[in-house]
Amino acid sequence: MRKSNTMTHIFLLPAVVVFLVLTVYPLLYAVVTSFYELDFLKGDISFIGLDNFNKLFEHDVFWISLRNTIIFVIVAVLMEVLLGTALAIYFNSGKGLKLIRTAILLPMLLPPITVALTWKMMYDYEFGIINYLLGWIGVAPIEWLSSSNLALLSIIITDVWQWTPFVFLIILASLQAIPEDIYESASVFGANASQCLRYITLPLLKPAIILVLLLRTIDTFQVFEKMYVLTGGGPGNATETITFYIYRHGFRYFETGYATAASIVLVLIIILFSIFYLKRVLKTSNLS
Repeated sequence: MRKSNTMTHIFLLPAVVVFLVLTVYPLLYAVVTSFYELDFLKGDISFIGLDNFNKLFEHDVFWISLRNTIIFVIVAVLMEVLLGTALAIYFNSGKGLKLIRTAILLPMLLPPITVALTWKMMYDYEFGIINYLLGWIGVAPIEWLSSSNLALLSIIITDVWQWTPFVFLIILASLQAIPEDIYESASVFGANASQCLRYITLPLLKPAIILVLLLRTIDTFQVFEKMYVLTGGGPGNATETITFYIYRHGFRYFETGYATAASIVLVLIIILFSIFYLKRVLKTSNLS
């Protein structure tokens, strides 16, 4: 038995080493770097303590980027989960062609940069297909990406188009795992389709919905490519998220320590959200 445990530890060692090198070390290095001011052009490194964090919390643009990130996460994730669940329930009922069901998954398979470039062409004020189609019904061209009121919404639509298939796939798999006997028993007792949906389907889908909500929220907090390609954080700061804020200060202004401090804040936000979310989920599950 002892020999077996030793062999288990030996086989796990490479994975542990990779985890430490690729995850723990960079995180610890980032924490240390956030307490320094680094000037790579001059080669100067100086310890400044919490000054990077103080400067961060006093910067108005940081709070704007945080607000934009929260709006983006809430709206995009809710739309993706609602649309993905609705599509999964629809196609699971036997409606729709299998070809359409397969086509729904295609956006998820495309690289985010490709998706962003494609939608940028579609949103183009003069030559984009969206404004062209709107012109057919008499609607004037819309400044999708240059309007401060519409730019963030346009990026949300792009993200929803790409990642709704992910939700659809997870929910559909969960639906197909529900035994048909449950629905047959419910129909014997006179339950109609809406009652089956409310009292059987949705409660049994709760674990899958919780999973996709958590995964999509964590991923959406880190969105960068779409902002970079579609708007560059503009117009003004209308679409600047925390990740783009970090990129701008780290790779344009070369404020490495300051950008690292912002990265630490982002990591803490995601960790705190995950802990809060999981506690609420577990509490709800225990009550139910």
